[in-house]
Amino acid sequence: MSWRGMILRTYLIREQIAPFLFSFSVIMFLLVLDTILQQVDMILGRGVDWEVALELFFLHTAWQVALAVPMSVLAGCLMAFGRLSGDNEIIAMRALGVSVMGLITPALISGGALALLLVLFNDRVLPDFNHRARLLTMDIQRKQPTVAFEDRAGILIDDFRDHQILIGEVDERAGIRDVVIYKYEATGYPLTVTAEEGEIRFAEGSDDVFLMLRQGEIHRLDDEKPDLFVTGAFEKLTLKLGEGGRKLSRTVSGYRNDREMDIGSMWDRVRTYESDADSIVQASSGRWSALITQAVFGGGETRPEHPSDVIAFRRVAGRLSSDATLASHKRRQAGRLRVEIHKKLSIPAACLVFVVVGAPLGIRVRRGGGATGAALSVGFFLLYWIFLIAGEKLADRAVVPPWAAMWTPNLLLAGVGLILIVRLSSRVR
Repeated sequence: MSWRGMILRTYLIREQIAPFLFSFSVIMFLLVLDTILQQVDMILGRGVDWEVALELFFLHTAWQVALAVPMSVLAGCLMAFGRLSGDNEIIAMRALGVSVMGLITPALISGGALALLLVLFNDRVLPDFNHRARLLTMDIQRKQPTVAFEDRAGILIDDFRDHQILIGEVDERAGIRDVVIYKYEATGYPLTVTAEEGEIRFAEGSDDVFLMLRQGEIHRLDDEKPDLFVTGAFEKLTLKLGEGGRKLSRTVSGYRNDREMDIGSMWDRVRTYESDADSIVQASSGRWSALITQAVFGGGETRPEHPSDVIAFRRVAGRLSSDATLASHKRRQAGRLRVEIHKKLSIPAACLVFVVVGAPLGIRVRRGGGATGAALSVGFFLLYWIFLIAGEKLADRAVVPPWAAMWTPNLLLAGVGLILIVRLSSRVR
């Protein structure tokens, strides 16, 4: 390649950087904002510290990057080639003998590099971030808000295990009044505690909540004589309710679903599921053959109409039906993993497909402005995403093969892009 060709290729690649970064920033901002709006109620309602909230939002950025990069490639190509076409630079390059494919090749190189990086990102970074985000979300959902009784007078409170609390009046200075507590015992009848007044205390160094009750009574049924009602009075009573949920307990789990595994781990699980399904089918075939042999060639008093034979037949038939269901379930699980494997590859490959579509479209629309590029990129990506989601649903139901479900959107859009390139090449000859 001549030095003029190198300069031209470098120039074309450089022209795409600013539109790509701008598009990436806008798309990431919208995705992050959408995530914040979805999670804000859970975070505020559970009283989560801001460090934990930031960690959760950061973990969600992995899947946002996986979506934003292909979208940004499409928008960047539309804007970059639209500007070049609007400034008549495309015409000047064509006058110098540069073909349409020569104009698009630098974008294909940069798109291919991004696709390779995104494959590594989806296989190495995204699964771990998804795993940590799922565990942290579960931990936050398990966390109770800081125990507060101010607005819950007259309402039955069941925030604590084995306890239900009814408070008649709450005063910030005087504490609580007219308290009724129902404590459920695993080995006996419920215990009822009433008190004229009390206060709430949190233990130092732990998350335990205590009720310091005064002037009350304890009512319960005798365990040995249920018809005997026992009552006892107290001046002071300290009752431990349990954890107040003020602290976030972090979970460590080795289990990972399909979106939390790399490609190698998913292939291993696919082979395991398919091997299990084959073993189940073989075992079922053996049982079916044995049943037929016994029914046809059995001697003596063993006849198909004999009651014991009928019972045995029904038992084996039920087992065969159960085996068929289990084998089908194993194959569906393997199919879902295959879908996820192809998705990890097809979405990065969309970087190349969107170059093939975006570059000729950008040349044709000329300087339509950022609004035109944004509208076209959103439209094409929505079309791509609809096909991808529909294909995933069909593949999960074993209607279409996993590879066809995940790669059909790429093939269709690539076909549209190639048609645009051919028509553009024939028009400018």
